[in-house]
This record gives sequence, C-alpha cells and structure tokens, in this order.
Amino acid sequence: MALIQRLVAEPTPFDQQTLDDHRDVALAVAGDHEAFLRLYQRYITPVYRFLMARLQQHHDAEEVAALAFERAWQSLGQFKPNGPFVGWLFTIVRRCLVDFYRRGQHRRQQTQLSPELASHQASPELTMLELEQQSLVHHALAQLTPEQQELLQLRFFAQLPYATIAQIVGKREAAVKMAAYRALEQLKRRLTDDQSI
Repeated sequence: MALIQRLVAEPTPFDQQTLDDHRDVALAVAGDHEAFLRLYQRYITPVYRFLMARLQQHHDAEEVAALAFERAWQSLGQFKPNGPFVGWLFTIVRRCLVDFYRRGQHRRQQTQLSPELASHQASPELTMLELEQQSLVHHALAQLTPEQQELLQLRFFAQLPYATIAQIVGKREAAVKMAAYRALEQLKRRLTDDQSI
C-alpha cells in the first residue's frame, strides 16, 4: 500500500515535465516571457535535431525552428493541456516544415558535417570516416518512405518517446512502435547492403 501511495505521490519525470510545461504555458499566456523562454530552452535541441535530420542544412533548420517557435508563441492560447506540450509543439514544427518545402526553399547538401561531428574533429582521417558513415546513414534513410524517415527522426534525432510521437502523427502508440521497429529493421538492411558494395 505504501508503494502505491508513493508512486501516486511522486510523478514520473515525464509527468513532471508535462506539469512544468503546462505551468510555463499558462504563465506565458498570461504574459510571462521568461516562461516561454524556459519552454524554448527545453525544446530547441530536440526541434533542431529533428529539423537537421530532415533538412540537413544548419541555416534551413534554424529558419524553420525560429518560425515554429514564433508560431507556437502566437498560438499558445490555443494549447489544450490534455496532452504533452512537446507533441503540440512538434505538430507546429511539422506544419512549418511542410510550408518550407512548399515554398521551395529547401537546399540539400549531404556532405556537410553535423554540429556534433564538427565540434570534436580529431584528425582529418577520423573526420573523413565519420563523414562517410554519416553519408551512408543519410543515404540509407533517404531510401525509406517519408513516414518511416519521420518516425526514426522523431525517435532518434529528437529523442521523443513513442507516446509523444503517436500524438504528433495521429496514430496509436502501438502502431507507431511497430512502424518504427519495421523502419529501423529496413534501415539496418539498407546499411548492410550499402556496406557490402
């Protein structure tokens, strides 16, 4: 009985995160700019990682991220706290990404180093090897369907839980897990095929 009371009294980190988000949204709607800044700081990294995986250009990812957070700020009053803020935010990010593609502003250049690789360059040989591996992954990922790409990018680049991804894409969590598993298996096969050539 004590265990059940403790579990109910102590929210999980995700539950606490959701509560923090809802509190910050309410404060931001009331005009507290610092509250929105906390939301921005909490989610800019996963948003940027997801956009870099989709766009592969720093400038483009920054542009779409800025637009997404601007739209989130303008739409905060429409947020309904019956789900996680991060799911609502990534729905806006996806819409901004679609708008960006529609405007034809997407510039693709796959040979660019990601910020993670560029920040720890050890030697030209190691950098070249990492760049080649990154290129292989991007090439294999590009061969998946757009839906599979998005699921893997939300899961592994943005590091979102399956429940949040389900909310973003409008599917059941079990269906998202199965689709992500299949996409990951297909990606592994493609990487194995690419390396055997």
